[in-house]
Amino acid sequence: MDTIENLIREASIYLEDMGYSEGTKIRYKSCWNCFKKYAILNNTYDFTIDFGYSFLMNHYKIDFDSNLTPYQRFAVRSIKVLNSISKGEPVNKCYHRKGLQVPPCYFEILKDYIEFLKKSDLSDKTIEGKKFNIMQFLHFLETNGITKISNVQSKIILIYIDSLRNYATSTKVTILHTLKSFFNFLTTNNYNTHQLSHFFLIIRSNKLEKLPSYYTNHEIQTILSHVDRNTAIGRRDYLILILAIQLGMRAGDIRDLKLNDIKWHLEKIEIIQGKTKNSLQLPLSEGLKYALIDYLKNGRPVSDDPHIFIRHRTPYGRFEKGNVFWSVINKYLVLAKIDVKDRKRGLHAMRHSLASNLLQENIPLPVISGILGHENSNTTMEYLRIDINQLRMAGLEVPL
Repeated sequence: MDTIENLIREASIYLEDMGYSEGTKIRYKSCWNCFKKYAILNNTYDFTIDFGYSFLMNHYKIDFDSNLTPYQRFAVRSIKVLNSISKGEPVNKCYHRKGLQVPPCYFEILKDYIEFLKKSDLSDKTIEGKKFNIMQFLHFLETNGITKISNVQSKIILIYIDSLRNYATSTKVTILHTLKSFFNFLTTNNYNTHQLSHFFLIIRSNKLEKLPSYYTNHEIQTILSHVDRNTAIGRRDYLILILAIQLGMRAGDIRDLKLNDIKWHLEKIEIIQGKTKNSLQLPLSEGLKYALIDYLKNGRPVSDDPHIFIRHRTPYGRFEKGNVFWSVINKYLVLAKIDVKDRKRGLHAMRHSLASNLLQENIPLPVISGILGHENSNTTMEYLRIDINQLRMAGLEVPL
């Protein structure tokens, strides 16, 4: 029989694996924490569905013979999730209302704009981001009684821009660049006779506003030392961390890594990067090779799924698109007692750290760019703002 504490721990991992939103995860964990406290007060440590129902009736005052509030229904679901996991059954996602939808009056325009974007070299992720930003704007127009794009004038744009004032600078800049692209598209295709793109002639942003997060080699080794490689989850987590720390792979590329991407005979990993769509070859070192074999033989559940990393609970399959293994690195940062104040805690921070640590080892900038999969060194410079002194040393001499 599973203990309540172990079930809650496994259920929390399940939420991460399935890509649940932060808000939903917080709601589940709040219910489970109340359940755990209730169990302690009642001197009960093993889970049964009957004890779960007792908790629901006493703590949430739930009467199963009457209509439940949305709050009570979620509490019931939180216990049913624990019950499904304890029995090894699949957990079906509950129905959620559809998110933001494009107003019908703007459907064809948005469709044409998306087709226009697809003809460029933008990644699917970038196009989705632009689509969401434009949907927000179109929804704003409809809410303000504007149902024809030809009626959009300067005043409503200024009001919309003002509504973004509480956004982070980087987010606001991204939205404004998207709007500029959208209005250029409208003008070029005669959707709108007003030259509205002039609002976005100058979009000011300070890329140095926030420095990239960086972890030292000592901190990184401490993180790795806290991974329990005697468990299946530990073997998986160690391999994920090694790919991010030693190779600087993006979290999305790690999630999408397939078995046939490993070229054992060439001792290389060959992928098409999700963000840039460019090919990238990475070395398959002895340490990485061992971690990979160890996970595939002793950690990975048996599955026909072609992806290397799959969920460790049914249904066995690839991780959801939204999952970028934030919980993996965060778990070991906590265990290693690393001070993360003012630093990001995702796998991308390991990518920044790799770039800086390579620079400190006097690795030339073009080599670092190649390792990170950047097309030019200007992009890599963004990763290296954390060490200006080393960056000056890496600069090329000016010919006399």
